[in-house]
Amino acid sequence: MTPLEASRAMYAEVAKGNWRAVAGYMADDFVIHEPSSLPYGGEWRGRDALQKLYAHVMGYWEEPVVRWVELVGGEKHAVALLHFTVTAKSSGKRFETHVAEVTSFDDAGKMASMRIHYFDTADMLGQLNA
Repeated sequence: MTPLEASRAMYAEVAKGNWRAVAGYMADDFVIHEPSSLPYGGEWRGRDALQKLYAHVMGYWEEPVVRWVELVGGEKHAVALLHFTVTAKSSGKRFETHVAEVTSFDDAGKMASMRIHYFDTADMLGQLNA
């Protein structure tokens, strides 16, 4: 399975909430890097890291709408370009941002790491603190 195929399948399982299947795409030492400036920033580790991160992130945002822009892949990487619309729980304000999720794959074809790149984390913090 190519990184593009694996990413497409993994995101389909995320959409269904099938976290067991999602974990099957991850290496045992999988790590997600979120920007340290965000309240859920830092490293999230393990095959269940995405599930743990998602639950934590939803403590700050609600009513998420994810629009796919593009999913592209090469030999060792896949990049998901997304548009998020969410409501900040703290302020009730609706907020939109662009996100790039860059996933690296190990030699066994498992997801080794994911780096989350938001368009403007300062604006995100402003929405959370409004």
